[in-house]
Amino acid sequence: MSQRSLSHLSEEATQEQNTPGILTPILTFDPENGTLLRFLNAVSSGSALGLPLFLDLRDSNGDPLPVDTKLIFRAVRPTDDDPVAVSVAETNIAPWTNLTVAEQRNEENIDAVKVELVGDAVNIRDKDEIRLEVDSSEQIDWTQSEAYLPREGVREHPFEG
Repeated sequence: MSQRSLSHLSEEATQEQNTPGILTPILTFDPENGTLLRFLNAVSSGSALGLPLFLDLRDSNGDPLPVDTKLIFRAVRPTDDDPVAVSVAETNIAPWTNLTVAEQRNEENIDAVKVELVGDAVNIRDKDEIRLEVDSSEQIDWTQSEAYLPREGVREHPFEG
């Protein structure tokens, strides 16, 4: 088991453009073969439950996505007909919009940028994927955007099955 930071540039990550007005994926993490990624709902930073998510989401004009953008993590597993919510839906992204990524990482702000997961942890096997999805009136531009999950919130395990 090892700690693992993930970002929009990670090998396991696929950046996608959302369809405005519809809940669609913007970032998908697909673990490598023989690997399980465990996303933790409790980390040592801050006092609130949740997985820290550091974001700077911008449109093609370089403007932040609107604060009323909905954000949620959903998992796709071979046994599921549809993606399954694995986090609470965030219906206001003001904490991410109003703070820089550096400010989001500060101890005094980190609780504001945590996304509460369903259960103590979410396990994503090599045959599964976890997606960060948004419902926004604007389309994300990944050439001007960033997304990070800190190493304290992600564990990497060998997996056979």
